[in-house]
Amino acid sequence: MPARRRELKPDTKGRYRPYLGFRLDADGNRKEHRFNLGTNRREAERRVDRLYDLHDESEIVAGETIWTPFALYAAKLIEKGTFTIPYPFHEHLLREEDPTAQYAQMLHVEQQNHPSLHIVPAEPDLYAHGLKVNGLAVGEELKELEEAARLLGVITSRQVMPDQLVTGTLHEALDVFGQEVVHKNNVRAGTDGELTQYGRLRMERIGRFKERHSDIPLSALHLDSCTDLVRYWANRPPTKNRRTGGLDGKPIARKTAEHHIKELFSFLNWLDATSRFSWIKPRGLAQISRKIAELDVEKANKLKAVQKDTYTLEELAVLNRHATPLERLLLYVALNCGMGAAELGRLRSDDFLLDHEHEHALRLGFTSTETDSFIRFLRPKTGVFGEWLLWPETIVMVRWGFARSRRFGSELLFVSEKGDPWYKEQAKRNPQAKFTNVFTALIRRIQKSEPSFRKLAFGTLRDTLPNMLRLSHSSEMASICLAHGSTFKGDELIDCYTNKPFGRFHDLMREARRMVEVVFAAVDGDPTEAPTQQYIPLKVREQMRAMLKERRPTGEIAKTCGVCRATVCRERQRMDSN
Repeated sequence: MPARRRELKPDTKGRYRPYLGFRLDADGNRKEHRFNLGTNRREAERRVDRLYDLHDESEIVAGETIWTPFALYAAKLIEKGTFTIPYPFHEHLLREEDPTAQYAQMLHVEQQNHPSLHIVPAEPDLYAHGLKVNGLAVGEELKELEEAARLLGVITSRQVMPDQLVTGTLHEALDVFGQEVVHKNNVRAGTDGELTQYGRLRMERIGRFKERHSDIPLSALHLDSCTDLVRYWANRPPTKNRRTGGLDGKPIARKTAEHHIKELFSFLNWLDATSRFSWIKPRGLAQISRKIAELDVEKANKLKAVQKDTYTLEELAVLNRHATPLERLLLYVALNCGMGAAELGRLRSDDFLLDHEHEHALRLGFTSTETDSFIRFLRPKTGVFGEWLLWPETIVMVRWGFARSRRFGSELLFVSEKGDPWYKEQAKRNPQAKFTNVFTALIRRIQKSEPSFRKLAFGTLRDTLPNMLRLSHSSEMASICLAHGSTFKGDELIDCYTNKPFGRFHDLMREARRMVEVVFAAVDGDPTEAPTQQYIPLKVREQMRAMLKERRPTGEIAKTCGVCRATVCRERQRMDSN
């Protein structure tokens, strides 16, 4: 049975030295083995997770709770932080009839026994020769098998046997694809194998493939089977119910289906190219239809002139009036720069140029002074450059935001009071959950005063300004605001020869500030001042203050507003103190 995973604790010297599994000593006695994983807890946890997986595989191979010689050899490399395991060429192989062929076979056996490992030949030339020899031997065996099958009448003269054996199963190939492709090509810079967010998403898709598709032999993965795999995702199967674990949720989103189909074809193309398996993609694979099924509600939505729901200026003013300073900072920057959580959560102090006269203003064709401020930023996913002129109200909130962050020891704009980033790049599921939760809390607070206030997704904030620019000016300006790639679809190479019209965009941003005047006018006084803790809706409080200014009796105010007399008295005291 799998080893019970214990909590990793340091010793008195701060080293993580867990006991895991048993090995045989020189006298053949079982002895518990201890690993030294260093003093870095995060790295130690990463290594011990791999050791537990390897130990479980070793137990299956040995038939008992003990390290096999090869598994212990690999475990000692993992202990030191090496996750690519070189398979050595042993001297005893020289006594075999063909040492290289035996070497290649033994490597394949160990890889099958230990799928969690990435095993590579320590002698690549000998391994390549062994593969060639084994291939020729298999080919001869297949020819003899074909002749015997013809004599028995199992196959006709028109049928042919495959010229090579296709070993392995779909799930085995998916595991190797994850290790050799995803874990190699989606690693965070400056880390020892830590996956990027996109890499984790790819591994989740591989997990879903294994969960929802049978582990068929690769020899049965022909064109019809590949078509079934693709059509399953194109038909948008139900999502997994997190409460029950059953597949009875709503259909997956169109984008989700597209991403899974794209990943599936990446896997099939890799499977055809890799030497780890002998699978060859069937003729017609590229012609499999990738058309995504369309739901009835999606068809109905296409009949609307307004395809993108965003808040109106009046609704944005309501959001601003009810917001705390931190929520206001979020609202202003998202609205000013058309940014979502992935961009907002990565904004640092060095992305801002405050009180900065643009050094290329003359070349870009606009006027800039020392009172201007800008954000310069690369979109995280595409690396496309973006630059935004900041409105005066946004600048005030940004200065306040960085003063707050520095109190917690961070140069990020959006951090918790412990200094932790709001955008959790290492989160397994939803790195932008904090932004969504903060925005949802603001809407719920508003709905206590205005129950009919619309609840739109946090992402609609970033759509607001681009939508206004597209309607009032051009798609090109909306594209620059979103920091998309080429802004002119008629010529994708135009950016290779010309500069993007950031000058026009910055002039337009000044005009856009006048368009959103009603939003900023919703706040009286200092926008960075923290509001008094209130347990009643803002609308009720404003009604109470208006009646107090008219010097209405306390009892009348309490009855009209639906509050107790003590609440009215406290509000009167606040007004008098102010």
